[in-house]
Amino acid sequence: MRSRMRNFARAGVVAGGLGLAMVAATGVSNAYTYDGSDPSATGCASGATTVASATVKSAHVTYGTIELRYSTACHTAWARLTLNYTQGACGNAAAGYDCQHAYVVRNNDGRTYSCTISQGQSQCYTPMVYDKGMTSFAQAEIDAVGGAANQRTAAY
Repeated sequence: MRSRMRNFARAGVVAGGLGLAMVAATGVSNAYTYDGSDPSATGCASGATTVASATVKSAHVTYGTIELRYSTACHTAWARLTLNYTQGACGNAAAGYDCQHAYVVRNNDGRTYSCTISQGQSQCYTPMVYDKGMTSFAQAEIDAVGGAANQRTAAY
């Protein structure tokens, strides 16, 4: 009886270990509290601070600022992109260039959310990633008449 129990216990350890190995090998991002939520709608934006920022520019043009925002109350991060101008026509063949995008990326699993600045706007912010005990960064991609730029903040 003891040997059967010991064998079942060993089988459980092996099966459990294989399960953990499979989760680790797949690289699947986890869904944490607040992942994909709106910072304003949840109240997380209240009291949030900019923990990292960077000027978005090409060789000759400064387009705006990308910020990594953080809420200590919710333990969440998101990106906010603010242009120095109002976005003109974009995102179609007639415009000739794409609309501007911001991304927030959680480093530990690559979970990413984005926002787009559409025609007539000058700012957007992404949904949030939960990042208590983890780090994230914000990134901007600009495709405009004056050229293209890709800028990211430091991780926090």
